[in-house]
Amino acid sequence: MAADKNDAFHAPARKRTGSWGLLWIAAALAVIGVALSPLLLGLAYSRAGVDFGVIGDVGQAYGAASALVATTALVAVAASLIEQRRQVREVRLQLLDQTTDELVRLAMANPVYRQCWGARVSPGHVAEDLFYYCQLLVKLWTDSWEQRKIDEPLARAYLQSFFDSEVPRMFWERTGDWHCPGPARNHRDQFRVLVNEEYLRALRAGPPARSFEQFPSTDDSFPVINKPRTSRPLEFP
Repeated sequence: MAADKNDAFHAPARKRTGSWGLLWIAAALAVIGVALSPLLLGLAYSRAGVDFGVIGDVGQAYGAASALVATTALVAVAASLIEQRRQVREVRLQLLDQTTDELVRLAMANPVYRQCWGARVSPGHVAEDLFYYCQLLVKLWTDSWEQRKIDEPLARAYLQSFFDSEVPRMFWERTGDWHCPGPARNHRDQFRVLVNEEYLRALRAGPPARSFEQFPSTDDSFPVINKPRTSRPLEFP
């Protein structure tokens, strides 16, 4: 599979979702405080026997604070709308990710659908299932890396073992971007940098410890249940 086709297996980079609850509460309390402050001031000054004109002077000073609080509330609402939009995009990316996984597994379970992806993803002598499975492994580690469930030493350990087999090397040679890597714009892209580094490190280290192993891949290679052992008619004593 070409590099551009391999991108279909990778969901766009995702960021962690933050919590805006505290910001909402602070903005709401500020707005309520501003709305009730004239009443509270009126009660306080009326009980103290202070001329109501003093309250008017306080109100003029209060206007600047009111404008500041209103601006803060507006910024909070705008930030919340932006966050909600990002969360919706996050959900859509997750659904896209799940759909991609389902399509790959469908192609693995039903080889007839693989021709719909275009050219073969593996050389003619290598079963395509192996490349599909390699892709699922890389995707699993990429998602784990993005969610920070694995750190760099553990990721490199996985990749070193991965590329000590001939099939993963053939897979990344065809589908990886090791020959023209793009910039690492986010945490997810950094994992692809690690994959490329460990792939090239494995090539420099020499042949893999595990060579390609040919397994039967056609239905004729497996026994058929209840298949007659002979075509001769049954004989009874």
